[in-house]
Amino acid sequence: MENFTNEISSLAVGSQANPDMGYKDIFWHLEQKIGEDVGRVKDFVQKGIITQDQGQYLYGLLVQKAQELNNYKLAQQQNVQNSQTPVTEQAVPPQENPFEQFSKERPGFFDGDGRMAVLDYIKGYSPDKDEILKIAQLVEKLENSAVDKFMKKSEYEKSLNDENAAAKSKLTAYAQNSASDGGIGKVFTREEIGKMSGKEFDRNEEAIMAQLRSGLIR
Repeated sequence: MENFTNEISSLAVGSQANPDMGYKDIFWHLEQKIGEDVGRVKDFVQKGIITQDQGQYLYGLLVQKAQELNNYKLAQQQNVQNSQTPVTEQAVPPQENPFEQFSKERPGFFDGDGRMAVLDYIKGYSPDKDEILKIAQLVEKLENSAVDKFMKKSEYEKSLNDENAAAKSKLTAYAQNSASDGGIGKVFTREEIGKMSGKEFDRNEEAIMAQLRSGLIR
């Protein structure tokens, strides 16, 4: 390869003396020279100056030389193309504000007094979009937890109020049903109960049963 490079250099120097001879002419000259060497080796084999094996070895060297020439030629062509291609700078698009990116995905999320306060607070830390999303998820969890607690408390208070109302209703019904003609709070005797008509017993049944359970009727 060093000899091949030297040949390129010597021909390049020679081309400076002949302005009409460019790189294409240099490569053409070297290709012709390799072709002549192939013919020479073939002639030597036919004349018996060298053996067939020696001829094959020389052919291999010439083929390698031709490949090196071709690779060198392609590299020179690529260099010429690169030097002629203008380098254009690609404009780097401005990076979008992370809060604007988040607003596109979750529009109106930070609307409202409570969430607006959170937004004002986190702006001081310059978070990226992913961090803002995590904060938004945390805000939603806290809000949902607060709503769940409020609903459970409301259900408990409603249940307690319902129980109190039911108890008051029972007491009122008992007081109304236990009232009789001049006998409010009266404890009946077995004799009085035995003398009651059907209507009187029905009217006083709840009071009589309560007194029986309490062991007041003798």
